[in-house]
Amino acid sequence: MDKKKVWNILKPVLKVAFTVLALWLVYTKVDLTAVRRLWKEADSWWLIPAVAAFIICQVVTSFRLLYFFRNIGLPISVKSNLRLYLLGMFYNLFLPSGLGGDGYKIIVLKQRYDTTHKEVFSAVFFDRLAGLWALGFLVSCFSLAMPEVRQYSPWILAAFGMGSLMYYWVLHRFFNRMSRRFITTHLLGICTQSLQLATVAFILAALGCKTSYWPYFAIFLLSSLASLFPFSVGGLGAREVAIVWGAGTFGLDKDLAVSVSLSFYLITMAMALSAIFILFGQERKKTPPAPDAAKEPSH
Repeated sequence: MDKKKVWNILKPVLKVAFTVLALWLVYTKVDLTAVRRLWKEADSWWLIPAVAAFIICQVVTSFRLLYFFRNIGLPISVKSNLRLYLLGMFYNLFLPSGLGGDGYKIIVLKQRYDTTHKEVFSAVFFDRLAGLWALGFLVSCFSLAMPEVRQYSPWILAAFGMGSLMYYWVLHRFFNRMSRRFITTHLLGICTQSLQLATVAFILAALGCKTSYWPYFAIFLLSSLASLFPFSVGGLGAREVAIVWGAGTFGLDKDLAVSVSLSFYLITMAMALSAIFILFGQERKKTPPAPDAAKEPSH
């Protein structure tokens, strides 16, 4: 057996092991009794707008990805793109393999349309980068609202501004096709990150948080960075470790912070599951469908 096959087998095992270890570390730092009490006493009515905000967030994110696909000339329809995006969520959350949601999108689109692996990979990669930029934008803005880091805000904002200029220059200079619709895609990035925070706000309300939401928003955004690294299954565990560290740094309620993170994960998991039951059979057909003759959305 060659090294590549060994790694393909070992990689999911390591992901599961890391996830279990991370969750164990988290639960040694929190009071499980307090976490259970928070969920037991939660006002479930607040979870309705939380789920609604999360669903809207995923739809908006799929539109951001659609614009990047249009940048490389893929005639994919809004409906097909959303279907593919939701299936990508499933692969990211439930299959700890080397494929992942982004890999699944690349394979399907390469088979379905007259395109190359490099083009589809570029679209998916820069879509992720737009989301990462939006996350940095919000973190920079939140530094103004948090007394603990306000003294560093000028430096944070200056670094973000300079980084943004360099980012756009590199994108426009070396990846000109991906720089099309720059304002639209990056505004959508801010919108999706804001909708995630709206979901967090409703979860905090459900769990009875009586203090300022801003610090919880900040550590949630920072934990999103940790979940981007493919060390765990769907980001589970990695996000919670970052949440516990952030809560300790800012003097927040660790039990509440972890409860918010796990609630967010459960909402994500529920949406991915509902999508797979509806869409899996159609997307897994052996014969790729003809390209969609869809009208390009306005921008």
